[in-house]
Order: sequence, then structure tokens, then C-alpha cells
Amino acid sequence: MKEGSNAEGNSYFFYDLNAKINYRISDKDRLFISGYFGRDVFSFKSSDTGFKVKVPWGNATASARWNHLFNDKLFLNTTLVFSDYNFSFAAEQQQFEFKLFSGIRDWNGKIDFNYFPSILHNVRFGINYTHHTFTPSNVTARSGETDFDLGDIVKLYSHEGAAYVNDDWDINEKLSVSVGLRYTYFNQVGPFKRYVQNPDLEIVETITYDSNESVQQYNNIEPRFSSKYSLGKTSSLKASVTKNYQYIHLASLSSASLPTDVWVPSSTNVKPQIGWQYALGYFRNFKDNLWETSIEVYYKDMKNQVEYREGAQPDDDIKNNQDNNFVYGKGWSYGAEFFVKKTKGRWNGWVGYTLAWTYRNFPDLNQGKDFPAKYDRRHDVSIVLTYELNKKWSFGATWIYATGNSLNLPQSRLFLYGPVDLGGLVANPAPPGQIYYEYGERNSYRQEAYHRLDISATLKVKKRKRYEASWNFSVFNVYNRYNPYFIYFDDSIDESTGQFKLQAKQVSLFPIIPSITYNFKY
Repeated sequence: MKEGSNAEGNSYFFYDLNAKINYRISDKDRLFISGYFGRDVFSFKSSDTGFKVKVPWGNATASARWNHLFNDKLFLNTTLVFSDYNFSFAAEQQQFEFKLFSGIRDWNGKIDFNYFPSILHNVRFGINYTHHTFTPSNVTARSGETDFDLGDIVKLYSHEGAAYVNDDWDINEKLSVSVGLRYTYFNQVGPFKRYVQNPDLEIVETITYDSNESVQQYNNIEPRFSSKYSLGKTSSLKASVTKNYQYIHLASLSSASLPTDVWVPSSTNVKPQIGWQYALGYFRNFKDNLWETSIEVYYKDMKNQVEYREGAQPDDDIKNNQDNNFVYGKGWSYGAEFFVKKTKGRWNGWVGYTLAWTYRNFPDLNQGKDFPAKYDRRHDVSIVLTYELNKKWSFGATWIYATGNSLNLPQSRLFLYGPVDLGGLVANPAPPGQIYYEYGERNSYRQEAYHRLDISATLKVKKRKRYEASWNFSVFNVYNRYNPYFIYFDDSIDESTGQFKLQAKQVSLFPIIPSITYNFKY
């Protein structure tokens, strides 16, 4: 890496394994088995500050699907899926070591039917069940040879189920509608310990739930409706209204710009997220369908949103329920999506652009004022181009751009040399030698924009009877853009002046990466 750049000290590697088997049992039965295992490992080391980071994450999945044809009007898909996602973040600075790890393991089974009562109707219906095991934000820490007692590894368990029916109906040549209804069920179960707090956030009672004992149940109905109206042979209007309940939540520590997002289930304290989404779009093709274009506008209203309370730190979850540190509010997002695609010819590709706003409002955060969500992105652009030179060679280029994430970074700091009453800035009188940070409006800092260019060339090898193969030559991040990954703070004291210095430093991920790949299938 270039010395002094935001990517200096970075190291990254990944690997993926895929396998798939398709077996035809009979004319009416087919079996599909697939598996995937992948890991990404990012590490960073600053030679100046001694700050070290290692971030491994990955997923393992396996699925089996049986497809059965009853007759010309009815067929069935039965699917079993296992997935195991793990993420960890380990950091070390000045002999202090800290590690946060989380994950989700799911066992899923679903049965889906497709029924065609007539050529104008396609009725889909089925059931789905998932068993979740969450490992949310568990922490280990040590300083030198001293290990801190941060409690046992916490796991949360839940059952999630659903049943649905949906009818796609062509009313006439111009108008078609899709109407559906979905029933959802969620149950958090033990083993589990509920730590009950008083208004001063002190634990006053512990309630213990045995294995598979119900902790909290939810069940809801999700309606959905969409329609398409043809204005002619080349254009149409589409509209949709959908209500969704989400029982799994993504929580982020605003006081840390590091990647500390964790997934948590709905519980006694955490209500399911409720979302109403409305969309309206205009679609039109040009020059005998050579060009496809669309414009869509949308609005989404969200309730029961989750954030960590003001000033929360990772160690606040230790020997405590994570949701005891949450506060709740509402959110909304709206925007427009523009899309243009060329479908034929040697040159083809597409351009997509999204203009969007995403906001939150929490009575307990930001003095009750609206603030942008962490993943609020004003602009999102994707440009994809491909060129087929001949039957053997093809070329591609992709450029993407996205507004940077919004963050909650401190605007000033207080270094206290003795016990001081800060008048409500902190809960208790401050101990000597402690640094306290003062924050401005929530998520008022915006990271630099993310953008990069990727190019590739593919050479098709002569096709054989039983297999075909190709070589792919590609360059990721051609102009070596140092896109932001996270920000950390380095503190030091000038020995000559005694002046305390605190500096924010950005770490970037994925510099320019050339690669050569050989693909074959048989």
C-alpha cells in the first residue's frame, strides 16, 4: 500500500466453495442439492499507533429442494435450508485487547405450491418455518495478562413461521392485479434470563426461562396488493401497497464508527418492526424493445425502530440484556429510482440511479429531533456496460457510486484531572484522568462517498461435449480509490509539552485488485 494512505497496513483475503447437484428422479420429480461456504478476513495494523484490527466474517449454507409435478395445473416445491453466519471484530491498542463476535444460525423448511386454475390465474400458497439461534454482540477483553470477566456467551432462540396465499390475475388485456395475504408468527423461547431494570438502569430482578419455554409471542397479518395497467404495446403503469412485519432487528452503536452492527430478535422489550410501503412506476420500451426505461417513486413508513440509547458502549451489554440498552422510535424513507437498459447488440448494459432520503425520530435521542439513519444514502448510481467483440472475447466495465454513511462522531472532548460534577453531562461525578466526549446532533457527520470502477475481459475456451470453460481477467477498483471502511481514534501525549492529542483516522478497504479466474462446468 502507498505509505501514509488510508489503505496502508491493510490485508485482505477471501475464499468461496460452491457445489450443486441436480438429479432427475422421474418425469414428475426432481431433486436439487447445493452448498456454499465462504469466508472474508480483513486485517489492519498501524505501525505508528500500534492499533490492530482483524475482522473475519462469512456464511455457510446448504439446501435441498424437491420439485414435484402433480398435474398440468399444480406443482410443489419442498425446500430445506441451513445457514450459519458469523462475524467478529477484534481490536488491540496499548496492551488492551477487545473482541466482539455475533452470528445467526437458521434451520428453515418451506412448502410452496403453484396452482393454475386457468391461464388468467396463478395462485401461490404455502407455509414456512425457521428456527433461529442468535449470538448477539458477545464480548471478550483483556489488558496485558489480565482477562476481564464479561460473563458467559449469550445465545437467544426463537421460532418463526408463516402461511401465505397470493393470486396473480389478468383481468383483461390491459389490467392485471396481484393480491396476497400472509400470516406470520414469532416466538422467543428459552433458555433465557431477563434482567429487569429500574428507572435508574439498575438490575433489580432476574427472571429465568427454561429451554423452549415461551418468552414472548407475536402474530400478525400482512396484506399486499400490486397492479399493472398497459397504456399501449410499449408502456405501462405499476402501483403497489405492501405491509410487512420484521421480527429481526439490526442494531448499531452510534458511539462507535467501527463495524459493530448486530442482529437481535424481537423480545418482550423489542416489538416487531412494522412497515407500509407504497410505490408507483412508469415503464416504457423504445425501438422495438431495444431500450427499456422506468421511473419509480416510493414512500415507506416504519414503526418500532431500534437504536442504542445515547452514550451506550459495547460493555453495557455485559451481564445484561442487550435490549435493556435500546430506545425505540419511528422512521420513514422516500425517493425515486431511474433505470435505462439496452438489451440487444454488441454493446449493451444498463444505468440505474436512486435518489433517496431515510430519516429516524426517537423521543430519547437527538433531543427528539429528526436525524438521518446510518444507511441514509442520498445518491446511488450503477453503470454496467458489456461489449461482445466476437464469439470468443467479451469485455465489461462497472462503475458504482454511493453517498457515504452518516455517523455520530464527537465534536469536542473533556479531559478531567480530578473529580468533577459535570451537571448532568454524565450520570455520576467523573473520576480523575477520564476522557468524556461531547456529541453534536446525531449522525451529523457524513463519511466520504464510495465509488470505484471494475473492468474485465472474458475468453471462452472451445466448447467440448461434456464441459465448457472460460478465462476471466479482471481488475477491481481500477483507479485505486481509498473508500472508507471505518474510523478510529488515536490518542497520544507530547512528552516535550505534555499536550494531549486525539486524532481521528480513516481505514479503507479493498484497494486495486487484479485477478485471473478459470471457470468450467460440465
